[in-house]
Order: sequence, then structure tokens, then C-alpha cells
Amino acid sequence: MKTIKTISKLTMLFAFVAFANTLLAGGNLKVNILPLTSETAVVAISSVDASNLQISIENENGEKVYYKETDAENKDYRKVFDFSNLERGDYKLSVTTNGLTTERNFSIDKNIAVGKEKSLIEPYFAYKNGVLRVSYLNFPEENVSLNFYANNDLVYSKEIGTKFNVTEGYDLSKLDKGSYSVVLSTDSKSYSYDLDLK
Repeated sequence: MKTIKTISKLTMLFAFVAFANTLLAGGNLKVNILPLTSETAVVAISSVDASNLQISIENENGEKVYYKETDAENKDYRKVFDFSNLERGDYKLSVTTNGLTTERNFSIDKNIAVGKEKSLIEPYFAYKNGVLRVSYLNFPEENVSLNFYANNDLVYSKEIGTKFNVTEGYDLSKLDKGSYSVVLSTDSKSYSYDLDLK
């Protein structure tokens, strides 16, 4: 198996363009939880562009207690939620549209307490002329790693750390032909990209 060569100069222009485009998308989705009573709250979602939304609520064990995909494209979505059937504890509301996810943690006890908004943008993968480019904005500042697999066998791994703007370029032209998976992992999520080298 030949080695994977990292590319630094090629990524500079790519990094700037991907960073600018993704940063603009980061402000496109806002999620608010506005408590009305100790058991009800308005979930208010706004987006710059009208789009379908995937809305989910998970408990502290990661189990989904609510999931909905909107039928119509929305710029503004509002719904009153009745949390009286939920146990006391911590929950996470996630809204996803067009590769962008915004999360809000909240807890139910005597009142509904709402945490800060956190945005997550899916990484950008591009493969052309033997070069793989990866860009990711690490809003939550979690540890990031990148792993390459061939037939479920690890062939290359890189610990990237907690830097905000992740931009990587790899010359894959000398790798053996075959199917590969590239997995970018954070402390809380993993994203994969499959490619066939011919």
C-alpha cells in the first residue's frame, strides 16, 4: 500500500473559499426555545432560505423522544411543545437543513431552562485529479480526527485537534486502486465520504 501525502499549498485557496461559504451558512439557521409555563415552550426556528426541516429531541441517553420532518419549505416555523409527558432531565433539540445543524440543550425540572445555541456544519469533501480536499468549521471546538479506511482496514489516521478552521488536502494518486472511506470524527459526531480510486 502506498502512502497518503498531505498537501499544504493547494489547500490555501480552497480553504479560504470553503471557509467563507460555510461561515455565511452558519448564520442562516436560528433555533430558540421560549418557555411559556413550567411544562410548555414555543420552539421558534428561522432560516434565511425556505427549506424543509428535520426536528428532533433526544434525552440525555441519546434516545429520540420526538422527530418531525416538515412537509413544506419554511423560513419561519413555530410550534408550542407540551413537555409534561417527559421525565425531568436534560434534552437536546436539533434542527437540520441543507447540511447545517443547530442544537439547543434544555432541561426540564421545576422550570424549563434553555442552554446556548450551537451550530454544526457538515464537512465539505471534494475529490478531483487525485486530490482529496476536506474542510470543516469546528464551531463546538471538539477534538477532530481524520481516518482513511480500505475495506474497513485503517490505512491512515491524523489527529487534528480542536482548531476551528480545519482544511486538509491529500494526494491520493499513488494509492492502490479500490474503494476507500474517509471519516472525519469529532467528540460527538462522525461524517464519512466514500470514493473509488480507479
